[in-house]
Amino acid sequence: MFSSRNSQRGFSLVELMVVVAIIGVLASIAVPSINKYLAKARQSEAKTQLSSLYTSEKAFYAEYTAYHGMFGAIGYSPAGELRYNVGFTTVTSEAGAANGYNTTPVAPGNVRTASAYCVAPGVAMGATGCRMVRGATNANPPAVPAIGTITVTTFTAAATGRISSSSGADDVWTIDQNKILLNATDGIR
Repeated sequence: MFSSRNSQRGFSLVELMVVVAIIGVLASIAVPSINKYLAKARQSEAKTQLSSLYTSEKAFYAEYTAYHGMFGAIGYSPAGELRYNVGFTTVTSEAGAANGYNTTPVAPGNVRTASAYCVAPGVAMGATGCRMVRGATNANPPAVPAIGTITVTTFTAAATGRISSSSGADDVWTIDQNKILLNATDGIR
């Protein structure tokens, strides 16, 4: 009465091709979004480094009533491999004997002096206190107006890095004595 059929039904080639096409469309939509989220996550390094630099400057200011443009003087010492180049491009005035600061700045303990952080290969970066931390691109922070000036009552520091290969532009952040953190050039777009 009952007939036993061996029904072996699978997916046809057309059905498989439709599924592959759907996955391809979803991937083409998702990959650019993921890259953008990764670039935004990388921006947190610039914000963290500049916030740490700000804290060091403010602590130095609390003791000497002036700012200083050398990491060794203010006690700023970044850690790890950096994507961003962080630092001061120029310094107009720094704390000195008039402010009670009579110490010669020394390079922070974990800041390299060979080729990546404080100096370019074969090029000295000023005194031993180090004004700049070189990141992945080993380049200076950009010469953007108002970046890198330190006077007795103000300072501005910058961080720049290439965080997105699709944008073709550097991502630039600045921070000043009022803790105003600005994305001067958006490197994600």
